[in-house]
Amino acid sequence: MREPATHGSGERGFFGGSPARIFLALVVGLAGAGAAKLAGAPLPYLLGPLAACAVAAVCGAPVASVPYGRELGQVAVGLAIGLRFVPAVMVATLKLMPMMVLATLATIVATTTAAIMMHKLARIDRRTAFFATAAAGLAEMAVVAHQKGGDSDIVAVVHLVRVIAIVTTVPFLVTIFGAEGAVYTVPVRFEGEALVLAALFAVSGAAAYLVRRLRFPNSWLLVPTALGALVAGFGFGPFAVPHAVLTVAQVVIGVWLGCRFRREMVRRLPRVTVAAFVTTAFLIAAASLFALALSAMTGLSFVTSLLAVAPAGITEMVLTATAMHLDAATVTAFQIMRIAVVMTTILFTFRAFETLSRRMDGKST
Repeated sequence: MREPATHGSGERGFFGGSPARIFLALVVGLAGAGAAKLAGAPLPYLLGPLAACAVAAVCGAPVASVPYGRELGQVAVGLAIGLRFVPAVMVATLKLMPMMVLATLATIVATTTAAIMMHKLARIDRRTAFFATAAAGLAEMAVVAHQKGGDSDIVAVVHLVRVIAIVTTVPFLVTIFGAEGAVYTVPVRFEGEALVLAALFAVSGAAAYLVRRLRFPNSWLLVPTALGALVAGFGFGPFAVPHAVLTVAQVVIGVWLGCRFRREMVRRLPRVTVAAFVTTAFLIAAASLFALALSAMTGLSFVTSLLAVAPAGITEMVLTATAMHLDAATVTAFQIMRIAVVMTTILFTFRAFETLSRRMDGKST
């Protein structure tokens, strides 16, 4: 069985690309971060490297992401968010459980509608269109699509376009339509907590690696989040991941996302790429409407609500919330609920989509 393509990672073998390619990507990424910071762009340490490495990759530059850089960056982000789930935050988050389920159902309706649009616009089969627009992880959906007879390459391309488009758009929307929040990391003396944090990081990384083998979605982020929440929930600490570590995490994640791009991707699938941007615009508009409704029903700010319901990478949405001093714990909880519900109901939703799509087409097959 042919494995789903990774599309332009610039990587070779298990340990990634050559040191020269990795070094070049880091230099380009850091230059992009510096430019974005000077320009006053939102989330500069993520979006700057992303944009710079994407341009370099599309232009044919030999860039490659840091081996396991994105995964270790996710461990840092997950641990940082999990450590915020002190008992009071956990109780407040659980009270929003009905809204999380409702928001997830609304997202499933939106992505199913986007799948119908993708089927028509890109002229691809229903299976591929459905898994290409599902609000779940790129790797997971590419594998399931392959198992169900879809085109895993197209699924990977559409997911890549959607995630990067939302990651680069939503922070600007948050900056334009919202103000910084008042949720700040609990100040701790890092000198006194270095060994504890190092141990937590090592345990979280090892646990995420082991759980990954069970095909658990987003294990590199969710497992450290769960472990951090256990530590904070039982009253240990307070502990906090240093800001410098989160900055490095943003840079390596941004470099990883940027290095996914290759010009042959756009050349090979022009109609699919255009359709991916159209359906992504629809999903952003739908998420904005959902966020307005969620804000009205719960009292959460619009920008927190938007990050909570945006069908994009959980890591990037949580990083945006953290950078804006918004309620990252609530954003994380909503995103985790979305992933859990989508992954457990994906085959049932797929059957419903196929039936609906066939009826709309007036076909029996």
